[in-house]
Amino acid sequence: MKGGEDKCLRCARCCYAKVILDGEVYYTDIPCEFLDVKTNLCRIYEDRFEKNPECLSIEEGTRLGVFPADCPYVRDIKRYKAPHTDCDTAEMGRLYLEED
Repeated sequence: MKGGEDKCLRCARCCYAKVILDGEVYYTDIPCEFLDVKTNLCRIYEDRFEKNPECLSIEEGTRLGVFPADCPYVRDIKRYKAPHTDCDTAEMGRLYLEED
């Protein structure tokens, strides 16, 4: 992999949609449309930034807190705040709509 991405464990957790509620990031159970959920690999990896404007670089993902706490890219960063994994997608959607 290029760009230092050789640390990736291919868990694909960062490839699932997130919801931000009250400043907290939550994982959902909704995968990126380009994620092969059987292999946990991106089907458009080489062109992902062009074909999916929501795909984040390692730097952007780290800054926004989208990687799990055990991800090699962030596990040694002090005070890194990983997304919550206890998300009920339907409940999050309902709460999000209520806030609007």
